Amino acid sequence: MPAGVLVASPILLPSIGSVSLANANLPVWGASETWGVHPLSAPGPSEEFLRAALPTYAVGFLTNAHGHAVFEHIHVIPRSKDLGAVGSLQEFDAEVWNAFRTRAQFLASLSATGAGNVSVLNPFSLPTHFPATASKLYTVQVPGDGDPVIDALVTFVFTGLPSAGATDVAVLGFRMIPFGFEPNRADDIVETFGYLTDVLEAFDGSEQRVQLRETPIGTVGFSLLLDDKQDAQEANAILFGNQARPFGVPRWQFLTPLVSPATADSLELLVDTASIPFEVGGLCLVWSGSRTWEAHTIAEVQADRVVLAFPLVSAWPAGAKVMPLLIGRLSTEEVFAWESLSVGTQALVFSIDRFRP
Repeated sequence: MPAGVLVASPILLPSIGSVSLANANLPVWGASETWGVHPLSAPGPSEEFLRAALPTYAVGFLTNAHGHAVFEHIHVIPRSKDLGAVGSLQEFDAEVWNAFRTRAQFLASLSATGAGNVSVLNPFSLPTHFPATASKLYTVQVPGDGDPVIDALVTFVFTGLPSAGATDVAVLGFRMIPFGFEPNRADDIVETFGYLTDVLEAFDGSEQRVQLRETPIGTVGFSLLLDDKQDAQEANAILFGNQARPFGVPRWQFLTPLVSPATADSLELLVDTASIPFEVGGLCLVWSGSRTWEAHTIAEVQADRVVLAFPLVSAWPAGAKVMPLLIGRLSTEEVFAWESLSVGTQALVFSIDRFRP
C-alpha cells in the first residue's frame, strides 16, 4: 500500500466522516499529490496520512444495454456450421428465434444457396407465424453425394425485415469418398510417417534441430483382391473417377465390432476403444460391406463407446465393424489390374496429412 507520512501530533477522528486538521500543513488541492485522512476501523487517534493519487478522467460512449443487443432481432443458432469431411448424410438443427418481445413475425421464405447440395427440411407451412419470443427448429441436411466443396448459405427471410445478417447460417465442409473395399489380408497393411525438421549447424560442428511439423505426414498402403465382379467394377470406377478428390482411408487393422446394436438416429456406438486410435474430432467408419457403411465425425471417446457428432442414418446390428478413418489422397501412378473379367487387383498407397500413428 502507499507509504504513510507521520504528522507532528495525533489528529483525533471522533467519528467516521469528521476531521480535525487545525495543525496539519497540507498542499493546496490539485497543486501536486494530495493528502487525505482515512479513519481506522474504529474512531480514535490516527498517526498517518495516506497518499491518494490525483483523479483521472476518461471519455465514455453511450451504448445499448445488453438486453437491447439481444432482443428486437431474429436470431439463427448456430450462425455457421463447419462439417469437416462429409462421407455420408449429415443433419443438424438450426433454431430460428424471434427475439421481439412484443411483436410476432412471419417467415416468408427459406432457401439454401451455394455449393454443396444442401437442403432444409421445413415442417411448417409458409408463411410461418412466429409469436413474440418464440423459436422453431429446422433440419439442415447435407448428403454424402454432391459437390466436392460444401460452401452454402441457408437464409430465412422474414416479412419486413432484412434477409442478411442474423437470419442466415453458413454451412462449410468438403466431401470425401470412404474406400470401403476390404484389403487382401494375405499382404501386410503398411503405415509410414515422418516429421520435418531443420538442422542448424554451428561453426564448431554442433547442431540444433528445429521441428517444422506439429504432426507428421504419412502413408497407408495395402493391396486389393476383388473377386466379385461388381466390387471390381465399382472399385475401378471410384479410383479412376475420383483421383482429384480426398478419400476416406479405413485403418483396417484397428477394426472393432459393435458390442450391441445401434439404432437409427443414435449418437453412440458401443465398442471397446482400448488400444484403438479413435480421436475426438477425427472420423470413424461403421462398416459391414463394401456398399454398406457410414462415415461420422467423433465427438467423444469413452472406454466402452464412441459418441458421434451427428446421428446415425441407419440401424446397425451387433457385430458390425467400427474403425478409425483417415483422409488421404491417391498418387497419380496407381494401376488397376484385371486378372480376369471379374477379378481385379491393385496395390494402393494413400498419402495422409496430419497423420497420428
